[in-house]
Amino acid sequence: MVHARACRGFSLLELVVVVIAVAILTGVVLDRVLPLIGRAQRAAFFDVQRELQSSLRLAAAERIAGGESGRVFELASVNPMSLLFAPPSNYLGVLTAPEQAAVPPASWYFDEQLGRLGYRVGRYARFAAQGGPEDRIELAVAFLYDDRDADGVFDAADDAFEGLTLEPLHAYQWPD
Repeated sequence: MVHARACRGFSLLELVVVVIAVAILTGVVLDRVLPLIGRAQRAAFFDVQRELQSSLRLAAAERIAGGESGRVFELASVNPMSLLFAPPSNYLGVLTAPEQAAVPPASWYFDEQLGRLGYRVGRYARFAAQGGPEDRIELAVAFLYDDRDADGVFDAADDAFEGLTLEPLHAYQWPD
């Protein structure tokens, strides 16, 4: 004679214990993973910034080598992303007076109205703005030259070109 066993499921107490255990494990994993996401965003930002800096210098070198050194100063007013072969996948393009809330986190954009390259810092980053927008880095191309004739205007014949740099308009701290 075969005895039928009574099939019983989880009791309510066992189910609550499992849910609490899963919640604790999820909290521990998120506590470990979220800072890594912020660090990855920081590294990606600085990689793009270095690529943009190299593109600016290369464009200046091409103009100088092509006998157009008098036009090097024009690079200070271009969208630096236009110098890249392929912009990063998180580049939104040229925007006119973008609303802060309209720009998704961890995105690049060029503010056409202000002539600035912007980056909205993503979530999970330990970012602290100092004097600028709380969640953004705004960059502008700076044209550097030695004004030998002291007239305040770059003249390729008289002044010495010293380089182009992508400079933040506001101080910020973004620790690793």
